[in-house]
Amino acid sequence: MIETTTTPAAPALPTRNAPVTTNSPRSRIFALAHHEYRAAVRSRILLALLGIIVTVTAVSVYIASVDYRSKLADYEMYKAAAEAGGVARIAPSLLAPLSLLRGSLEYLEIIGAVIAIALGYLTVSRERSNRTLAMIRSRPVSSGEQMAGSLLGALAVIGTLVAVTAMVGIVCVGSIGNDWINAAQGFKLLLAYLGAVVYMGVFYGVGVIATAHTKVTANGLMIALGVWLLIVLILPQLGDTLDADNQIPGGLFSALGLDRAGETKILEHFTLYEKTRIGIEELSFAKHFERFSFAMTDVQDKYRGFSLGQLLAEKRNDIGWLIAYPIALMWGLRRSFRNQPTLPPTS
Repeated sequence: MIETTTTPAAPALPTRNAPVTTNSPRSRIFALAHHEYRAAVRSRILLALLGIIVTVTAVSVYIASVDYRSKLADYEMYKAAAEAGGVARIAPSLLAPLSLLRGSLEYLEIIGAVIAIALGYLTVSRERSNRTLAMIRSRPVSSGEQMAGSLLGALAVIGTLVAVTAMVGIVCVGSIGNDWINAAQGFKLLLAYLGAVVYMGVFYGVGVIATAHTKVTANGLMIALGVWLLIVLILPQLGDTLDADNQIPGGLFSALGLDRAGETKILEHFTLYEKTRIGIEELSFAKHFERFSFAMTDVQDKYRGFSLGQLLAEKRNDIGWLIAYPIALMWGLRRSFRNQPTLPPTS
């Protein structure tokens, strides 16, 4: 059973008798955000999960970097030999240091979503058990301000976690793989990890909404984890399994010697089937994050020659989903906080 930490009081907010001018909406939002951040970093559960994700990230990047270092050394030897032989034009390296961070992004996709759900669960269960949630709602704080403050604090926690994970990965790539990431690659990586913050923020919202709408908070946690299981594991796996090209290692169409035109011609006879399969994948928010982050980090070979503008244009559908989901969840968060019970106002 998940433990919850206790806090002695609600964040400092104005009473109903205090002048409105002494405390602006912005200051109330930041007070709530600070309260959320401070309570989260004191949670032993979240710290333990942070330790796990940082550890597995370091291990995965270390393993990938060792192999990468060997391949990079081979290329450097080939390049030196070619230059010594008078070769004028040498093929550039096909190695992509950003692709070594694939494991880091996959762990954020799976474990990071669980951490975000736990954070959302603790937001409601902790405040409900301490009755600070009702106290906050009895103050002159709107549901929108409460939603914004809690979400801002949670995003700060998630941003800290993602930043630590990113730094561990980058240092491992540079120090172990012997290939430090340049500025252009760093900007693409920044976009990928910003996508991770948005992605985890959505699952924080799922945790809050599910817990807030149940009388027993543990039931809300189970519901949120069920949603995680469906979105992160079941739907993507189902879509991949139904993909005919995945039935043979290396690709069915490649094994048949078909190019893109031949593949398209065959799929025209299975339009309904293919639309159904694609529709299943589209329902998975995790799949959209994965496609976007993998494209930004050169995991897929076909995107490695693309400019940043071309990548963003190619991934506009996934970017749209990364924007649409948070907007819907913000509406749900506001309703969840607005429907929480309040204490009678003090005179």
